Amino acid sequence: MSEFDIIDLVYTHVANANTGLTIYKDRSITGETNNHIVVSGMEYHELEWKNTMPVNVNIFIKLSAQSGMPDRTAMRNTKNKIRAELLKIKPVGGKYQSIEVSGSNRLPGAKEGFDCVNIKVIINTEKNIEELCQK
Repeated sequence: MSEFDIIDLVYTHVANANTGLTIYKDRSITGETNNHIVVSGMEYHELEWKNTMPVNVNIFIKLSAQSGMPDRTAMRNTKNKIRAELLKIKPVGGKYQSIEVSGSNRLPGAKEGFDCVNIKVIINTEKNIEELCQK
């Protein structure tokens, strides 16, 4: 299972959460002004990645136009739906061994005009990257 397969797996589960938000892989489109989600692999050097692939699920909810305050209710509901769906990912023989939804944290200033919460997902594969590259 490559890093692209792992991002696809997490993306599929985020989509199954039925949040009603647009979901992007890797990054959002330029000028995005609506609430949205971005699923992306964390920065890594290919040879350093052995059999653990961390994935970010970033939830972007617009700040109030009047007060600049976060919409806590929308963020809480979206985060809870996504987290519940991510916890449904179970190991599949030969592809990956385990998944850990390691927590979430707020990313202040990640994108102007948005509140952002990051959920970090770590998937442990059965194979090392060197073995995958030989195929």
